[in-house]
Amino acid sequence: MRGRLADLKQLGAQLISVDPHEVYSAQHFLKEVGVATEDLHYPLLLDPACVVSATYGVAFQMRIHTELSNRPATFVIDADGVIRYARRGQSFSDRPGADQIIEELKRLDAK
Repeated sequence: MRGRLADLKQLGAQLISVDPHEVYSAQHFLKEVGVATEDLHYPLLLDPACVVSATYGVAFQMRIHTELSNRPATFVIDADGVIRYARRGQSFSDRPGADQIIEELKRLDAK
């Protein structure tokens, strides 16, 4: 999604990422994938208490190795706070691609 931020902005959308980890863990992960926090260019909400994750029904629903973890999920929420699209993944890699999200935004905008 990072590579499609301009497309999202053009559609009037804002990307926000929610990470259920502490700061040090999120920074470590970003470093592993070669991204500095100042290079994100979108908000990263750290949710170590999983308040946001629980609110959206994805907290502690998937086992990764020996731990319970949050299911990956993607939501499109309109300016009024209404969820217009929701996809809760069944595995760590079960996530919609950027093209799928952009097509969904276009479909919602056409209504």
